[in-house]
Amino acid sequence: MAILLHLILFLIIAVNVNLTIPVMLEPRFPSKGGRICSALVLSLICMLPIIPTLLVTYMLSFLAFFIYTLAFFRDRGSKSIAITMLFYSIISSCSVFGIKWFEAMAMQTMPLILEAAIAILLVAIYAIYFIILRQYVGKFADKSILSSFTAEVWGYCAFIAFCPALLIFTLIAFPLQNMVLFISIIFFAVAAATAMFPLLYHIGRSMKLADENSRLRASADYYQEVEAQQLQFRKFKHDLMNQFTVIATYLDLGENDKAISYFKQLGADFASLTRTFTKNTLLNAILNSKYQMAKIDGIRIDIAADVGELDLDETDVCTMVANALDNAIEADPPDGKIDVMLSDKDGRLLFTCTNSYAGDVRIADDGSFITHKDDSRNHGLGIRNIREAVARMGGTVDISAKDGIFTVRAEIKLDGEKHDTAPKLRKTT
Repeated sequence: MAILLHLILFLIIAVNVNLTIPVMLEPRFPSKGGRICSALVLSLICMLPIIPTLLVTYMLSFLAFFIYTLAFFRDRGSKSIAITMLFYSIISSCSVFGIKWFEAMAMQTMPLILEAAIAILLVAIYAIYFIILRQYVGKFADKSILSSFTAEVWGYCAFIAFCPALLIFTLIAFPLQNMVLFISIIFFAVAAATAMFPLLYHIGRSMKLADENSRLRASADYYQEVEAQQLQFRKFKHDLMNQFTVIATYLDLGENDKAISYFKQLGADFASLTRTFTKNTLLNAILNSKYQMAKIDGIRIDIAADVGELDLDETDVCTMVANALDNAIEADPPDGKIDVMLSDKDGRLLFTCTNSYAGDVRIADDGSFITHKDDSRNHGLGIRNIREAVARMGGTVDISAKDGIFTVRAEIKLDGEKHDTAPKLRKTT
């Protein structure tokens, strides 16, 4: 009966964990055959007994499960480690509890009917727990929320998830004779691992809300730039009659050269207000704003923008462009020039921002770029914003500093999967 009970209990573990893990991690083989193969491998791993007094069985079991997650799921890095530790804490706790229970039952002499009743009770407990766990994880494992986690946050989660597994490791390395204390520690480890799922959800939800608030503030700033540009245009229009009066006065006085010079200056001022880089109002306002900002600092921005209708988040596109230009302007390029290219062709949005820089560029721990100049913010601010904006749009970004040239290059598939449902960037007039 002990062997049969062992098979039933660990099949319950394997089947339910196999159905639950894909909620948290992306399967490498989502086909029916892949799922069956995954279930068979996991069943073999769960069948490996973790003997409470033999540490090597715990290590082998953990190694097998870790290899299993690497082989059957696409996720890597700290996220994969965190999820692996969470589920292995549950698997190992239930395995150790089952083996310990079998050992305790073997030392007891009891009627067969009582032994069968205890076995049925144990099966019911395992089945109920794992059925609840599946519902529980499904409720909290919102991938749109978990996608907001950074590698650093997943690293913290992996450290926390490691604690229940470490508790089981300690329990095996230093076995307890007191059965009540042993079972209490096992239950605590299972409860701690299970409680991590709602914790992950609430952490992710808080991060997503913070990110949305940040994007709303950025969007408000961008629209303020549109309003500022419109206000400048209205002021220019309001003062236009005064400008014409000055020109007429020069002409009346016969000072034609002054009239022509004044008119040319007036035309240049008007052109700077009505410069059209792209037909999208918001993006055009951002480009105009940065163009004027650079002009004040004596920097020329050469902008080549050729984009049509883009099914992309308007705020993310502006975040990518604005932060790249801010960094380029802050770098105070020695040659006084910044080159910007924004094009839409072959189903891709291509963006490049290039500028020269002086001094050495170093990469900080958070992936930002810093220099040895007095202004340590050069190229440091906005790099993370650019990376995150491009990632949300499902694109790739390459940021490099080589031979005195700093380059931000992004490529976004216009028919690719987007990571949010924010308003899209449309061609406007």
